[in-house]
Amino acid sequence: MNTIKTLAARAALAATLVLALGAAQAAGPAKSLSKAQIPAGFAVGSGKPPLSLRVELADGKARSASVAAATPGNVTASGSSDAEQTMLTIRHDLDVALKFDLYVSSDGERFEYASSCAVTPGISSFEMWSRPIRAFALGNPRVVDAGRMACD
Repeated sequence: MNTIKTLAARAALAATLVLALGAAQAAGPAKSLSKAQIPAGFAVGSGKPPLSLRVELADGKARSASVAAATPGNVTASGSSDAEQTMLTIRHDLDVALKFDLYVSSDGERFEYASSCAVTPGISSFEMWSRPIRAFALGNPRVVDAGRMACD
């Protein structure tokens, strides 16, 4: 009898975890993260030198992304700023449109989710803020339909 109760409790816990994970994924990216909470696979830096990611495609989807170190990245994001505004330029050399999650930080420790536009092959995307940004976190690439180039 205890075995049945234990199995039922484990099944209920597993179902709760699956539902919670699904709800978290449906809610989209977190709106605010500490530097330590930034997910693995995100490039983090000031944009000088440029942030560099290596994105691999398989079956029309972005299957993996890693911070490029020894090998050159195929996605770069470079930043420029002055006392009044900041600009981030994102470019890639893949044959598909990509969308990324982008976080910005004024202090280099607390990152806020920022809307960003999909990046068309061969064309740079420019993101601008009317304040100084000290650090960026760029990751979670995904292929988007060329007809859906929304900025969100």
